[in-house]
Amino acid sequence: MPRLPRIEKSVNYDYYADLLWCCVPLMAMSVYYYGLRPLLLMAVALLTAYICDCLVTPLHAAGYRPHEPSSECFAALITLLMPATVPYAILVVAVITAVMAKEAFGGEGHYPFHPTAVGIAVAAISWPNTLFSYPIPGTKLPLWNPTDVTLTSGMQATLRTGGLPSASTMNLLVGNVEGPLGTCAVLVICACGLFLLVRKHLHLSIFLPYLAVLVVLPWLFPSLNELPNLSFPWEYVRQRIYLEKYILLSGTSLFGGLFLASEPVTCPNRTASRIIYGLVLGVAAVAFRYFSIYETGICFALLIVGAFPEWLDLVGRRAERMRFMKKEEKRLAKHGA
Repeated sequence: MPRLPRIEKSVNYDYYADLLWCCVPLMAMSVYYYGLRPLLLMAVALLTAYICDCLVTPLHAAGYRPHEPSSECFAALITLLMPATVPYAILVVAVITAVMAKEAFGGEGHYPFHPTAVGIAVAAISWPNTLFSYPIPGTKLPLWNPTDVTLTSGMQATLRTGGLPSASTMNLLVGNVEGPLGTCAVLVICACGLFLLVRKHLHLSIFLPYLAVLVVLPWLFPSLNELPNLSFPWEYVRQRIYLEKYILLSGTSLFGGLFLASEPVTCPNRTASRIIYGLVLGVAAVAFRYFSIYETGICFALLIVGAFPEWLDLVGRRAERMRFMKKEEKRLAKHGA
């Protein structure tokens, strides 16, 4: 069923417009490393989202709103979560899936799961080898058929098998590593995250608990072949620090925490609920990182925790009502005495 209690915050054009602006520097970095193909991928994704909106939104009561950019925003995020060599057909399928995941529940403001996560999850399950193979940065890709390009697995594949990648910290910060188009340039991602925070689009009550779990769990349970199965947290500190560096600065975890987790329709409304939401999201993201073959584990984690926000808000409202009633009873009892 559509999320009727969230209608009051369904129209949030500034949020989606600001996210689209954040995609511009990330796309510029991709063009720098791979040529014009990422730009053409983005254009195809945005055009697909626009056409789908024009065709599908007139079918439900809300109708088509020409200045509502959420579908284009989801399409841009999907593009940034894909490799530069992704076939256009796969990108189109992922974008159509995302728009349908949005419109099937009544359109903008009513969907229970993040449309970007739905589109990426469907593409990842359908074409895992294609989505998790990346060209070497600096390779100028042909616009139409990059079949002869050398592809490598991302750093998450190395981490999953208990190894440590060899990329330098500087390369991680500037995005000179193999990975999805928009998730490698950590400095640019953090700058965009600061912009979203200033614009009040980033909920620290979600992001900080999520980030804390990403740090604490690997520190307590490091998955490294060079470490014994059981060790105390104060042992092998150097290896744990290296592991934390690659966990935080590679993959899609940081990108997902800044660009996806605070989506205003799918995240809870209350601060306490958001804290719990962030913690559960972090646990699910770490679990997918350790136990699945999908490097976009944050998207699958978002689909799992997407079932909880309304329930968390409901529990929070009931708890607040109970506290209010108890205070009233005490006040009346004291007044009566």
